[in-house]
Amino acid sequence: MKFKISLLAGIAALGFASSASAQTVINITGATAFRSAAHTSIINLLGGAGVTQYGYVGSSLSNANHAVFKGTIGGNPFVIRTSMSGSTAGIAAVVNATSLTYLKDDLITPDVSTAGVQIAANIADATTASKTETDVARFSFSDVDQAISNTPTPALTGAPVGVVPFVFVANVGAPAGLTNMTDQLHEAQWSTGQLPLSMYTGNPADTKLVLNTGRSNGSGTRATILAETQYGPFRAVVQWGGPGTAANVTGAEGSGSVAWLQLLNDGGYSSNSFVRQNLARTSTNVTVGTDGAGVGGTGNQNVVIISYLTLSDAAAITTITGGAGVGAKALTYNGVAYSEDNVKNGQYTLWGYQQFYGPTIFTPGEQSFFDTFTAEIPNALNPLSTGIKIPEMNVTRNGGDGGPITPN
Repeated sequence: MKFKISLLAGIAALGFASSASAQTVINITGATAFRSAAHTSIINLLGGAGVTQYGYVGSSLSNANHAVFKGTIGGNPFVIRTSMSGSTAGIAAVVNATSLTYLKDDLITPDVSTAGVQIAANIADATTASKTETDVARFSFSDVDQAISNTPTPALTGAPVGVVPFVFVANVGAPAGLTNMTDQLHEAQWSTGQLPLSMYTGNPADTKLVLNTGRSNGSGTRATILAETQYGPFRAVVQWGGPGTAANVTGAEGSGSVAWLQLLNDGGYSSNSFVRQNLARTSTNVTVGTDGAGVGGTGNQNVVIISYLTLSDAAAITTITGGAGVGAKALTYNGVAYSEDNVKNGQYTLWGYQQFYGPTIFTPGEQSFFDTFTAEIPNALNPLSTGIKIPEMNVTRNGGDGGPITPN
């Protein structure tokens, strides 16, 4: 199972430093959608590959929910730790000085066989007390502006560091006639949880049900989608899905199937990876309406599943950026297909700014980190996977997420 979750950020305690090493500890939380770019930027900031020491929990560093890095900034030692939870949850953690679980930095042991770097896959279960500790969150990535989060005040120090596109996707085996998502269809789909396929195809004979899944209320991805479609970022939705595990799906992406779906109502997944696992499989024999343990419900249902994904996840399971995919289908949005140029020029509007937030008052070490880190992030952006550099955009989004797009 892939551990992929929104990036959680926070700085070890305010002004925390080890008396032995005088190192500054930075704890990050927030958006999982930006994890890959964030982790790459941290490695580059602390000395680059082969110099920065790091460890993580999960199948890969790019998808890790918990990671720890050691290196220097300006000759000064830093430890940077990530703990992912979601954009709006991350903002709330920084606003409320919430303590989160982080990996201990002494888990990293230099290994000369890898140029001084220990790449420690599955370094620990992030709940193992001997390998983790709690500390106050001080920094957070977010897919959405703080103004449309659950904790809009006090205003945090922040800066947009990239543009993150999103894509509506239909699962493997979706009918050929299902090609487009509109604001109107989204309104009807996410307010009721189901629509007949005929609403998408225009053919009254298409009576198969289309069910939608999606992210939890703490997700910046969800807030961005709801704002852009004019649904309303704080409005409740109706969604289907499973637990935050792979319990409701079987087999591998592209060849597996969705076994059951329960009604989540306004609930949803904590990570895009769990949404993706439903979209990357067929849904021709699904038990719909279980009690959450796969018991009950109506079996043998042939349904279609739709949702939204970050571009990186959509690219992995569809052909949207030229890859082979696994059979899932990327949908156009209001009749416009995703492309890098369509985003940059304003035709494709399903995107948001990736924000990086810090506390209202910085310590000197935090200020040094914030300034150098926000400058480094654009170097790690890839428009096919992690995001688009803001200076490359020919348009600007006004008034926050979901606002009108105008020329620069």
